[in-house]
Amino acid sequence: MPVYDTLQSEKNPVIFEFGTAYTKCGFTSEPSPRAIIPSEIYLNSIDKTLRIFQIKDVGLLIQALEKFIQMIYFKYLAANPKDRRVVIVESIFSEKIFRQQVAEVFFKRFNVPSLLFVPNHVVVMATLGINTALVFDIGYAEAIAIPIYEGITILDSVQFAPLGGKSLHLRIMDELIRRKPTFHQDGENVEINETTIDESNLEDIIFRTCFVTTFERGSQLAQQKLTNKDEEEEESTDDDDRIQCSIKRPPPSVRYPFGGNKFLQIPGSLRESVCEVLFEMYGEEHTLATLIIDSILKCPLDCRRRLAKNIVLIGGTSMISGLKHRLYKEIEYLTTKSERYKPINFSNDFQFHQLPCKENYASWLGASIWATTDLLSMRSITAEQFVKNNDTISDWSNFDFLISPTT
Repeated sequence: MPVYDTLQSEKNPVIFEFGTAYTKCGFTSEPSPRAIIPSEIYLNSIDKTLRIFQIKDVGLLIQALEKFIQMIYFKYLAANPKDRRVVIVESIFSEKIFRQQVAEVFFKRFNVPSLLFVPNHVVVMATLGINTALVFDIGYAEAIAIPIYEGITILDSVQFAPLGGKSLHLRIMDELIRRKPTFHQDGENVEINETTIDESNLEDIIFRTCFVTTFERGSQLAQQKLTNKDEEEEESTDDDDRIQCSIKRPPPSVRYPFGGNKFLQIPGSLRESVCEVLFEMYGEEHTLATLIIDSILKCPLDCRRRLAKNIVLIGGTSMISGLKHRLYKEIEYLTTKSERYKPINFSNDFQFHQLPCKENYASWLGASIWATTDLLSMRSITAEQFVKNNDTISDWSNFDFLISPTT
């Protein structure tokens, strides 16, 4: 058989990345996912919309996964599951029960030819062609710093903290309730409350109106909070300027449209202060900057400088305006001024890679590139191997059962 016939008969595998907030899906060799959709599904049996990763009941999880994956295949991919291999991009913190149920649904419900789970922190390096990096994933639920040296993950040095999109949502909701801004509806000013806006609105407000301020202004905001002078409110006759910030020249307020005919007034001081939750350090609590530095300090001495020069930021929360510049300034300050980080003697060597794509789907693109190699056929598990392995999927770091599938 001619080579081109063989190549034509092998259809492009499908890449799935199930994230806590969003799921990405598409085909290998493509530069971006076909769709990025919320990781949630409506279930008729309970008449409720559920987030996939919040489901703890196994029966309900299988039901949700079946409906969710079916919707992706036939609405966004327009492909037959039986014709294509599947690659799943997962976090190292992904629960075993979730991985297990995903495999069971793909093999027993959709009859896919093979399945492969790959760690997102490893495949993302394929987009840059490097094998050493500190991958810093700032997602929805947490921020994770994972050092990789010459392709080997240094698990003892992994650092994580609940700093991500969820912490921003909680902070902005608390601030909105405390400040009691108003929104215009039918010609009247109505005070906001917890039932007025949902989480999708909060996310939209953050990415459309908020930003990470400079290091100098961030220090002023922190000092203001520590001295109990944070956000002194000053009434004025103009509704647009009703809430002012006590530090000089606060950003302008903006009107955020939502719910059709509603306009929510977002104070300038709120736009600037929300993202400070990612950089607030009280005692031994982590910030984004300390996660990176602590992870490097836990690595062997001969690895540290090279890891500092190869920091890769991924995750949707890392796309907030101004975050990368502020993160660099925070690291620079801590490594030169803080007593806590005196062992760092290469403060000028910290560098961030510029990814060839947006940070929110960098891992998906890495898997798309990675899956075009022979590793796909070498590492994938078939339905027969899945049954032979007692219907279980081994951890991402253990591929022993795939090395000799016939034994």
